[in-house]
Amino acid sequence: MYIIDSDQQLSLIKEMKQLRKDSTNYEVYYHHPYSNQMWKSFFPLSDGETLGPKLMRHEPLPTGIDECLHICLTEEVHANAVGLGIEWSANTALWPHIIKTLEKNYSHYLRGQLKLFLNHLNMGEVEVPERQEEPSPSTMPNITSEELNNLIWRSRKIRMKRFFVLR
Repeated sequence: MYIIDSDQQLSLIKEMKQLRKDSTNYEVYYHHPYSNQMWKSFFPLSDGETLGPKLMRHEPLPTGIDECLHICLTEEVHANAVGLGIEWSANTALWPHIIKTLEKNYSHYLRGQLKLFLNHLNMGEVEVPERQEEPSPSTMPNITSEELNNLIWRSRKIRMKRFFVLR
């Protein structure tokens, strides 16, 4: 589903046909003729000055959070957990739903995949402004510092619960 290694991305891009390119959002859409799959290459953490890590994934992404987490956290493919974590770290509005889903289904996910996903979700590295004068892309208008602390605490609790649950 996700490819995070730049060498693998380049070799796959050489096999595919570019469909469209969005230079403002740094997104490129491809079609792989042999597998008939659509791919998206993008920089989910770009802030205008720096691009952040480049990801490639199948397009379209499954619509439900449950479905995405199930695909990425039940298979032993580390790039899926890392890629999904990086992509969703840019979308803070999803974080409460993500944590709620993880709390409900944590015992079904692989320990290592869950740990990788939570590490790359980067909840602890986000700075919430005390007061917002004008919203910018780098700030989070839809989450307060109390909510963020609660989500971080809940994610740590999930990690500990998953550590002690045997499969």
